[in-house]
Amino acid sequence: MKFLPAGAAILSAALALAGCSARPTAVVAKNSDAIDKNQQCYQEFSALRQLNPDAYETYRAQLAAINENYVLYKSNASAIDGKAAEVMQTEIDRVLSLVCFRINNAIYSNMMQRAQGLHNQL
Repeated sequence: MKFLPAGAAILSAALALAGCSARPTAVVAKNSDAIDKNQQCYQEFSALRQLNPDAYETYRAQLAAINENYVLYKSNASAIDGKAAEVMQTEIDRVLSLVCFRINNAIYSNMMQRAQGLHNQL
């Protein structure tokens, strides 16, 4: 799964606004598929806040670390060699994808537990 730099920006904004807004901010990007995946990740991340607050805090910290590195990378982008920049961008995209997968899995696990609990009550 490939994420664009805009994807990192979307999740950065989501992380910054998670406590302030229930709605994601719109960002124009070249690849609508990447936006859809990032939007889904943001929505699942937002849902996790109520479904599993402990997991939410874990992934919030991971997204904050990604954002911190992304900001550092972008602020020095003009001074970085193209290949080194590509390595960093690829790694940011990879870990962002991994965290989004973990968020998705946490949502799925939570829903399965709730479904099992409902089944046990009947």
